[in-house]
Amino acid sequence: MPELPEVETVARQLAPHLKGRTVRSLRILDPLLRAQPTPRLRGRKIVDVRRSGKQVLFEFAPASRTGHPLWLTVHLRMTGRLIWASNPVAEAKEDRVRARFGLDHGALLFADTRRFGTFRWFADERETRPEGVDPLSEAMTVERLSEMASRARQNMKAFLLRQDRIVGLGNIYASEILYDARISPRRRATALRPTEIKRLHGSTRKILRRAIENCGTTFSDFQDAHGLTGSYQQYLGVYDREHETCDRCGGTIRRIVQQQRSTYYCGGCQR
Repeated sequence: MPELPEVETVARQLAPHLKGRTVRSLRILDPLLRAQPTPRLRGRKIVDVRRSGKQVLFEFAPASRTGHPLWLTVHLRMTGRLIWASNPVAEAKEDRVRARFGLDHGALLFADTRRFGTFRWFADERETRPEGVDPLSEAMTVERLSEMASRARQNMKAFLLRQDRIVGLGNIYASEILYDARISPRRRATALRPTEIKRLHGSTRKILRRAIENCGTTFSDFQDAHGLTGSYQQYLGVYDREHETCDRCGGTIRRIVQQQRSTYYCGGCQR
């Protein structure tokens, strides 16, 4: 499932193509995307495209002077893809399209093989905000992270995956962040020392930014807005490397199961 770097990649790629464009039509081709009534979008301009947690957030201007703005969150889930199609030829190459936004130039497509992706519409931007803190935001300070950890009665892996605390992290980057910070995923969050909290804060920002620079991680499904795969999988320290040698200390990378998910770590240098 796409995590923060993958969703950030898609949002950044779409924004230059979509901001300022006017919606001419919206066709919902999959009834699973009709959990809410579909609003009328014709005539609305796309004001902004950005990431919100693990979701892509679209802001639409009012359709008239007396109207109100509108927001849409798209959760890609397992196989969802948001695709910029600049012309009919590019659009014809895509299959499994579940929704199509016709614009004054080009189109935005939502394709989803397994049909787990979701659309949610909002009349109030405040309702789109995630409960947790974005790890790349100014709000995520060392002090804020320390306060969160002091109240968490969980192991470190579970602590990082709690979306009501820190948004955007999933299985891959939780393992990679803990490896970079030299912290065992088995440790209790409440047991971290101040120096470890500071290291964890720095590792979180470093790993996520590097992953964004490489357009995310692709093992099987993830493709960006241009249909290309990410490349950060080439730089993973521990994830999906069970029994391999740690590049840092020469120890053996292990796999354990936590919260019914695989966790990868080095028993030699993660304490």
